[in-house]
Amino acid sequence: MALNMVWLFSLVLLSSGAFAQVNAGVDETDTRAIMQANFLFHFAASNEWPEEPEADDFHIAVIGNFRLYEELLDKYALKLIGALPLKIDFFDAVDSFLERPAGQVVYCEPGGGELLRVAQQLSDEPVLLVANSEAALANGALINFVAVGNRIRYEINADRAREKGMLIGNKIMSWAVKTSP
Repeated sequence: MALNMVWLFSLVLLSSGAFAQVNAGVDETDTRAIMQANFLFHFAASNEWPEEPEADDFHIAVIGNFRLYEELLDKYALKLIGALPLKIDFFDAVDSFLERPAGQVVYCEPGGGELLRVAQQLSDEPVLLVANSEAALANGALINFVAVGNRIRYEINADRAREKGMLIGNKIMSWAVKTSP
C-alpha cells in the first residue's frame, strides 16, 4: 500500500510538472489590450473636454474588442475622470453602437468603411475617436494605435481634435509618434 501511495504521489508530481512545463510558454495576459486600455484611460484623463453640465458620467465606449473592454473594466471602472465617474460600455458591432452612440472616448476596432461610418456619426460631437487600423486618421479617427517595433504607440490628428472643441493634453501629444494636420 505504501509503495502504491509513493507511486501515485510521484505520478501526480510528474503530471503537474509536465503540465506546468506545457503551460509555461502560454501567456494568458493580452499585453496589447493592457497597453491600449492604459492609453485610453490616459486619453480620457489627460485631455481638456468641453463642459457638459448635464453629464453624470464619463463614458469610454469600445466597439468590437471585448478583451479591451474587459481590461478597461478590470483596471479603470472605479476611477474618476475629473469629477465624473468612469463608465465603460461595450458594443459588439458598429451597427449596435450607431443605434445609441455614447461616449466621450470611443474606440472602434473595425477599420475602413465601418470606422468611417462611426466618424461620420460623431463628426459634430466632441468625441475622441480612437482606432487601430491602417489609414484610420484618414477615415476620421483622431488617434490611431500603431506598432513601432514591439511597442504600441499612437498617432494623432490634433488639428481635427481642436476643430471638434477638444484640446489634447501636452502629455498625450508628447507621447505620440506622429501628429498629423
